[in-house]
Amino acid sequence: MGIVKILTAMHLIITFSIISIVTGWAWSGQSLSFANDQVVSADHQKLSNEKLKLENEKLRIESDNLKSFWGRLPDYSTMITALLAIIGMIITILKLINESRLNREQRENDNLRRVDERFNSIITNLGSESESNRASAAVSILTFLRPEHQIFHYQVFMILLANLKIRNSEAIYDLLIEGFEKALQVQLPLLKQSDKNFELNLSRAPHLKRINLSGLDLSNSDLGFTMLKYANLSGSKTSLYRARGIGAILEKAWLSEANLNEAKFKKANFKYAKFHKSNLVAAVLKEADLSYAEFNQASMQSAHLEGATLIGTKFEQANINDAFFNDLKEIDEATLRSLLKTRDKTWQKAHFDKEIMRKLIEMNKSLTSEKK
Repeated sequence: MGIVKILTAMHLIITFSIISIVTGWAWSGQSLSFANDQVVSADHQKLSNEKLKLENEKLRIESDNLKSFWGRLPDYSTMITALLAIIGMIITILKLINESRLNREQRENDNLRRVDERFNSIITNLGSESESNRASAAVSILTFLRPEHQIFHYQVFMILLANLKIRNSEAIYDLLIEGFEKALQVQLPLLKQSDKNFELNLSRAPHLKRINLSGLDLSNSDLGFTMLKYANLSGSKTSLYRARGIGAILEKAWLSEANLNEAKFKKANFKYAKFHKSNLVAAVLKEADLSYAEFNQASMQSAHLEGATLIGTKFEQANINDAFFNDLKEIDEATLRSLLKTRDKTWQKAHFDKEIMRKLIEMNKSLTSEKK
């Protein structure tokens, strides 16, 4: 019995020990897990506290900044007021500038309208039956050749040209010519510049007496049957290159030093005209009246004077090499003597009818004998 009690007690002790060991392990695991949970919870709480702290700090800073701005706002009031005043001034100035521009444009439009009305009135008066109105218009139209009326220059040019081709009194013609001279000086270079083949048409103008066309480029122009008596076409800058002037009247005209290269003036009247030092190379003066004209020192190589009238015509020192003098309508002894004085005796290389050439040779021999 004692042994049984002892064994029973030992069994209980062993069982209790085993239970204690197992229970200790279990509690040990639970304690570790609980401890870990406690650490994680503490860290999370710490992060939350830090985040909250930062957010509070951010809100505090923003609140301080806002308070600082509104606090300093009175300090900027003067600057803001000045800025607003400047902006207002700029707006006012821009408005005034725009109004000034609109007013200026309105004035310009009104002025242009008045000028246009005046111009139309002048054109109407040029066709008036009253000579006094025509004379007044011929004078007034000159104002439209001023630089500020450039848009009217071409119209003035064409209007004057048209009026010079219709019948008027000599007094009106003189006024029109004065304006036309100025219009040509202004407009002709521009027309030539815009169109290299531009041809000025002065044909059949009944009265261009004493007109001054000196220094103008009249190349390829048409002067057919135009009255150019006493006209000034002289000067080295005057060009009548390939100009056409059939039947033109250039009696007592000045053409000295002008370029008439290849010009064609068949049947033209050049009585008493001056061609000193002019370029008449290959020019056509067939059947022209060259009575008392002066070709001193002119270049007349290959020029055509067939059928021309040569009475008292002078050729001293002119170059008439290869020029044609056939079938002359008339030639006098004074002209023959002048031909003998051409440059380098170029008369010997010109073309004459046999009878004329015979006379020239005989006269030359006679003059040579007299000198001896």
